[in-house]
Parts: sequence; C-alpha cells; structure tokens
Amino acid sequence: MAINNSSYNEIMREYENIRANNRAAQVRRIEEVYKNIPQMKDLNNSTGSMAVSRYKESLKSGKISMPDLKNDIDKIKKDKEKLLLDAGFPKDYIEISYNCEDCRDTGYIEGKKCHCLQARIRKLLYAQSNLENILNKENFENFSFDYYDNKNILAGQNMTNASYMEGVKKFCERFADKYFKQNRAENDRALDSGEENDRKNIIFSGNTGVGKTYLSNCIAKVALDRYYSAIYLSAKELFEVLVKVKMEKSEEQKYLLLLDGIYESDMLIIDDLGTELSNHFTTTEFFHIINRRINNEKSTIISTNLSLDEMRDIYSERVTSRIRKSFIYIRLFGNDIRARL
Repeated sequence: MAINNSSYNEIMREYENIRANNRAAQVRRIEEVYKNIPQMKDLNNSTGSMAVSRYKESLKSGKISMPDLKNDIDKIKKDKEKLLLDAGFPKDYIEISYNCEDCRDTGYIEGKKCHCLQARIRKLLYAQSNLENILNKENFENFSFDYYDNKNILAGQNMTNASYMEGVKKFCERFADKYFKQNRAENDRALDSGEENDRKNIIFSGNTGVGKTYLSNCIAKVALDRYYSAIYLSAKELFEVLVKVKMEKSEEQKYLLLLDGIYESDMLIIDDLGTELSNHFTTTEFFHIINRRINNEKSTIISTNLSLDEMRDIYSERVTSRIRKSFIYIRLFGNDIRARL
C-alpha cells in the first residue's frame, strides 16, 4: 500500500480541476483581449483556415510544404505577439498556463510520475502517517550520540553505550535501505525472492526516553520519503481504533481509515506497547494484527518498556512466539534523554 485507489483518484481529480481552471482562465483572457484588440480574433481564426488552405493545396499538388506552413504560422504568431505588446499585454497572455510546465498538469512525463505528482503523494503519505511534524526533527541526519554515555562499559556488551548506539543506528539505516528501496519494483522483487524467515520487523525494548520512538521515526521518514505508506499509533490509540470499529461498530471514516492503515500500510509503528489496558480482546486483536501483517509481508516496528518475558505474561506465549520468530529484537540502554533536554 503506497496510497490506495481512492486517494490516487482524488489526486488525479485535483489535476483535472487544475487543467479545467487553467482552460477557463485562458478563455477569460482571450475574451478580454478580443474586446481590446478586435483584430486578434481574425488572426486567431486565420491560423486554422490557413492550415486548411495549405492542406487543400497539397491535395491538388500532391505535395505538403511543411516549411511554408511553418513560416505562415510563425508570421501569425509574431503578429499576435506584437498586437499584445502594443496593447500593454504580455506576449503570451492568451496562451494556456500550467501550474507545472514539465508535465502540463497531467502528473506524468512519458509515462513516469512527474516531480509534482511525487510531491503530492509524499504530502498525502505524511499527512496519513500521524508523523507529519515530528520527522523534521527526528531523523537519521539529526540523530546525536551526545546523549549516550561514552565512558562506562555496558554490562555484557564490551563497549560504551555511545558505541553501542552507533551500531544500532547503522543497523537501522541498513534495515530501512533493505526494506524500503528507492525503486519500489526492485523492493518488491527483492522481497519476493527473500527467505521465508527474513525478518522485516523490529521491536525496540528499553527504559523510557532511550531513543526507541526516535529510531522508529527515523526509519519511517526513509519509508515515507521513498513513497511507502507508514502510520504511527501509540498502543492506546491502536486499541482504541479496534474497540471503536470491532466492538462499538463505529462507521466513522477516521476510524475505518486508521483500521485500513493498521492492516495494510507498508509500515506500522506501535509505540509504548504495554501502556494500554490489557484484556482478552486486546491480546487477541494484537495477535491478529501481528500475524496478518507478517503473512502479508508488511513491516511492523514496536517500541516497548517490556522485556519479551513480560510481554509473554501480558499477551500470551502465542503472541511472543510469533514475535520471537519474525521480529528483530533490539535492546536499548541508558537513562531518560528527555530529562536532560
């Protein structure tokens, strides 16, 4: 799911409206010019009649004189430009204008998406992600190791926390490049040929404020900038959507769209898992989400303060077994960075 069909069709309708508005604006300018320069209408009409005349001559002679036709058209064009300039109008005043000159407001150049269409898609994906504002700050480029201890050796790691986080950041960058390639077709081919146990999911575990959400957002920015869909929800928000739609049978569009994103987005970020009120419903639905996304080869990133054993106690062995098999577990260390900001 990059963008769904309805979103794509909405963008294409925007292009249709742009073209229609530009054509209407051109008609208004032409009418304005005709009022101020009456002979302009005759010149405009003469282009078409002259082309017809040349065509009839070619039928009689059996030859089509393209240079003559071009010279005639160029002369009429210059005459029109002079009339416009003399009357105080720009020389291209009656030509149609485009919001994007490169694709002429179609969204495509020789079958490929124009930069203007790519920008519209990216803007829509960002808006749908719930991350639109934060990613300007939280991304790989802005990631700082200054907040991590570079003096004391981490127990069991044989390195400082700063060095450990350098390795974590590099891994996350490689992860983003592997599963969210610039060329989506190449990405799909790579996944199709991948091993069955190839894990494209991450669970970040650690204390509050050690960078779990930040790293999740870093990966999400890479995905969004490459036109993959990503959606961020806290665990509380995630289960609220499920309760609204599945238990309360809500038909509110915002909940239905979020539910679609939960299942179908290229990346789902579940933040602060374990902070929600847990019960049989949440445990069952959590398993269904994880299982469905794994089966459909969708990437899921979870951040939690819980260890895997604690997750087992809350969500059952079935859930943690699926996570152990299909997720990359990354433990983060340290104290709350936000307390020092």
